[in-house]
Amino acid sequence: MRVALVISSLGPGGAERVMSLLADALAARGHQVSLITLAHAWDDFYSLDPRVQRRGLGLVGDSTRILGAVRANIRRIRALRRAIRTAAPEAVLAFVTRMNVLALIACLGLHVRVVISERVDPTRHTEGLLWQALCTLTYQHADAVVVQTEGIARWFRARLWRRERVVVIPNPVTRAVETEQTGLPPPQPFILGAGRLVHQKGFDILIRAFSLIAADMPKLRLVIAGEGSDAQQLRQLALTLGLECRVLFLGNVGNLSVLMRNAEVFVLSSRYEGFPNVLLEALASGLPVVSTDCPSGPREILGDGEFGLLVPCENPQALADALRRVATDADLRRRLSGIGSRATAAYEFGRVVAGWEAVLSAKALR
Repeated sequence: MRVALVISSLGPGGAERVMSLLADALAARGHQVSLITLAHAWDDFYSLDPRVQRRGLGLVGDSTRILGAVRANIRRIRALRRAIRTAAPEAVLAFVTRMNVLALIACLGLHVRVVISERVDPTRHTEGLLWQALCTLTYQHADAVVVQTEGIARWFRARLWRRERVVVIPNPVTRAVETEQTGLPPPQPFILGAGRLVHQKGFDILIRAFSLIAADMPKLRLVIAGEGSDAQQLRQLALTLGLECRVLFLGNVGNLSVLMRNAEVFVLSSRYEGFPNVLLEALASGLPVVSTDCPSGPREILGDGEFGLLVPCENPQALADALRRVATDADLRRRLSGIGSRATAAYEFGRVVAGWEAVLSAKALR
């Protein structure tokens, strides 16, 4: 099967990582895979199997005026259409809302199967009125809409003409691959958080929660891996709370293996998610986890709290209580560390890739 995968970039994000893993897996299974991004290929954070044909269009950029944005997106659609025609795929797979819209428009009249995938909870995350209107119009014409949880699937089935086209495929579980460098050597003991430093991920809530237990556990540190637009604001919050020496910001790291091997607990503090890859990775590493019960993903992944502690969103005190419990209860840490394999069994890599093969070839809808 000839497949073209489309995404804005291969920067350091969860959707980008899943697409890079999927591209490699499909190529390893004998499919002819092209991966097309709006960004230049030399900006890639994730590497690809050499069998994957890589094409970067170099068309990333923000427009400050509406007319400029319209012109830029017309250029992107034309370039994307040319790249897809050159790849001559039997199926096109796009990730993330705006790229889904652009891919659906670019493929009009090409007689190619188009599969799109939402990577975040649409009830909490919006792209603005214009993009929402475009989604409403274009998503109806997708051959399949792939989401990551049953909750998100119900939302889409209530809004699409052909609800049977909505397919649930979770992210695959992968263990972090070790490299020589993973940032600064972490202090011991420490709590680990990882993700983009943006409002969605709730690192402000995590820092406030840590401030509530820091005085009682003077040796405990908070380590945060990731970068984003809120980085300076979060550093200022740590400073304001007197935690500048207790909260370490590592920036982007190539992987989290060393950190996960040494942490006391992993915490997901998000306000909302699509499907948090890093939570699966922590479970696969045998790391106890604490997560907000945010829409969507954590409750499904953690088996309603069987495989990790769930706390209410936007509640620093509840998060602090859960962190204190795990950090001080060695028996609880051992129990949670020992059930990672059961928690991640449903997300086995080969099973997830087979699901993508099925939906790309239309077998999932028959």
